[in-house]
Amino acid sequence: MSTVSTFDVGITTLTNVDAMSNIALDVRDMAESLNQGEWVEARRIYEFGRNSRQYDIYGNEKDEFLSLQRMAHEGKEGMFNEDPTYMFQVLGLANIGMDIDETIASHGNYADAYITEQLNDYDSGTLGAQASTILIVSMYATHQLWDGLHDCLAVKNGFNAEADKTGKINPKQSFDNFIALYVGAGQTLSPDWDGDMLYELAQAGGDLFDTTDSEGEAFINSDIREFYQSIQRLMSEENYCTRDDTLENLWFLVNKIITRMYVPHVQMLIHSMKQEDQADKVRMYALAVIPQLSQCRPSIHRKLKDYLLDKKYDRSDFPRILDLLQQSYDCLGFGCDDVGAYKEGEVAECAGYDTDHPLASFIPKEDVQSLSKADLDIIAVDQLLKFPSTTKNKMAQFYYQYGRAAEIDDDVGFDLTSLQDMTQLSTKGKWSPYYSDYITYFTRDKFADTAIMAAFGDIYGEQRRAYLVSLMRYNVVPEFMMGLIGTALQICQDSENDESPTLYWDAFAALYIGSLEGIKPSSSDDDGLMLWSLAKNRARQFNTQNDNYGATVNDEMVDLLFAGQSEAERRDCTNFEKTASRVLHLMLVPLIQSTIWYAIRNAKSATEENLAIGEAMAYSVLPIVSKYDENAASVIERNMIRSDGVPPVAEGPQYVANAFFQILDNIGWGCDYIGQAEGIDACEQFDPNAVAGLKNTGSMLFKSGTVTIFIVTISATVAILIS
Repeated sequence: MSTVSTFDVGITTLTNVDAMSNIALDVRDMAESLNQGEWVEARRIYEFGRNSRQYDIYGNEKDEFLSLQRMAHEGKEGMFNEDPTYMFQVLGLANIGMDIDETIASHGNYADAYITEQLNDYDSGTLGAQASTILIVSMYATHQLWDGLHDCLAVKNGFNAEADKTGKINPKQSFDNFIALYVGAGQTLSPDWDGDMLYELAQAGGDLFDTTDSEGEAFINSDIREFYQSIQRLMSEENYCTRDDTLENLWFLVNKIITRMYVPHVQMLIHSMKQEDQADKVRMYALAVIPQLSQCRPSIHRKLKDYLLDKKYDRSDFPRILDLLQQSYDCLGFGCDDVGAYKEGEVAECAGYDTDHPLASFIPKEDVQSLSKADLDIIAVDQLLKFPSTTKNKMAQFYYQYGRAAEIDDDVGFDLTSLQDMTQLSTKGKWSPYYSDYITYFTRDKFADTAIMAAFGDIYGEQRRAYLVSLMRYNVVPEFMMGLIGTALQICQDSENDESPTLYWDAFAALYIGSLEGIKPSSSDDDGLMLWSLAKNRARQFNTQNDNYGATVNDEMVDLLFAGQSEAERRDCTNFEKTASRVLHLMLVPLIQSTIWYAIRNAKSATEENLAIGEAMAYSVLPIVSKYDENAASVIERNMIRSDGVPPVAEGPQYVANAFFQILDNIGWGCDYIGQAEGIDACEQFDPNAVAGLKNTGSMLFKSGTVTIFIVTISATVAILIS
């Protein structure tokens, strides 16, 4: 037996994967049996296999075959529980309110359930065979990629894959299994491009949407071959998987391959929707695509699930479905040009994102769209932490450490790809105006990162999930945002620096709003995860909404963002400094409201989850509170930071609110922005006579000069991140 496998599409593997690639012949034989009306034989091939012979660890043939149904059942049996693609799939099929056990029980076997239904419907034609490729082979192939990443981690941690005779941990084999399933046995080249696997599917999509090269090969196929061969080069190194950067490189290559694999499914979904009487085929492609949107905007996912999965497809809904689908491309990791135009413009190529793509009410001047997608990494972490794990949710940890959605190009002055990068970059220049105050309060640098990594290694459950996600949303991101403001101001004031301060200003706005908010300022979908969304939610509870039920804090923020953008562009640094100071402290308002809100909730009926969120909220502002009033900080600590044997919020939520009142004058935003909730008023101690005659400049307690802390801090500590 050969030690490698060769495919006509220009790929030779490092290991022999002939048996795995032969699963393509099962799909071929199923389709032939169905065309001939031999339904029993098609079911037999599906259930027991015919062509993919299995071997023992010594290379001897076994009496069993790998079957498509067995591949499908591995997900149901929990073997995919460390596989993000499968986890997003199952979560994306669940109804609102389902817990994870019910979700797995109801939808863990989604592919087999659909195919078995088709193989027992004598009017379904060859749909059962087609679905075996679209639903089973596709998911099993991505599982091999994730398996390879897990195997490589095991090698890095000391496992000797070469000495192991069981083959259970073998990253080379796992990555080769992927390409064997993607291409499949029997795949031919131009002009026919005949095959039965995912390579052939991409060719079909490329022909329909004019996304093929001059030789006729689909761009998706050439991209995936290139990424796979990059993995091969890593696996061919003498000490493969042991280098520090190998895991990160593999993480990006695996994610790039998976995002490219989505494109043919989307193309064929659009094609099916345009055909007459193809509702069953529409559902098949929708099953492969729509559940993956559980990692994207929840409102779009819900709408598309309703249109395409919860009811039978209606062709009159096509325009609405197409618009929602196109809005999801960016989240899934590809663009309009990747999908192309259907049948020479019958369905035009969508426009994609311009530099000035709106973020809620704000329009950036710089391209910060990719940075705004940091919230997609957070939503991915949140979703993956729902699943049981034997690796302490290592894949969720990789989303935090390496990122998937957010990146800034090297040529803009700094390189950022992940949430953890935000915590690491802050130490290079110390450009946050409150940088030293965070170190003083926590007595160490990078507190949030240390707490997050410790929590990843801690116990499981909703408390851990809530704490991890809250630390990312309300500690990592806001602290990094403060640094962006400081950097923008420093660049503005440095006449010899030709960088654009507007880039960093718009980056702040991108992280304040996030990509999940969409482009409408007063959306009722509540999709967001960043401070804009937090401000909207707290405005409802603290009675600080505007006439359109948005947050007055966000209205003020948008005005300041546009003002600062204009000042930064023309380098009006005197006014820019004032605007920057007001923006920095305005972002604290929803964090203060939230700390008070969780004091209220935890005083009434504390849950482990809410206690964890309340602590993370308190940590987000305690360093700043402590800077201005250590006694106020002590009150917040006693009531909000969890401690064994100490009841939560022992002194009551009003004490917490009163503590925040002590520093409102210092941050320059007061009672009319904080508001009150359920009888708890942060301004209970407010004396209107103390500020009689004070001009209202956007906050009852704002006094000129009280928050312009940049002059001394920036000139002393800020440096630009230029590699």
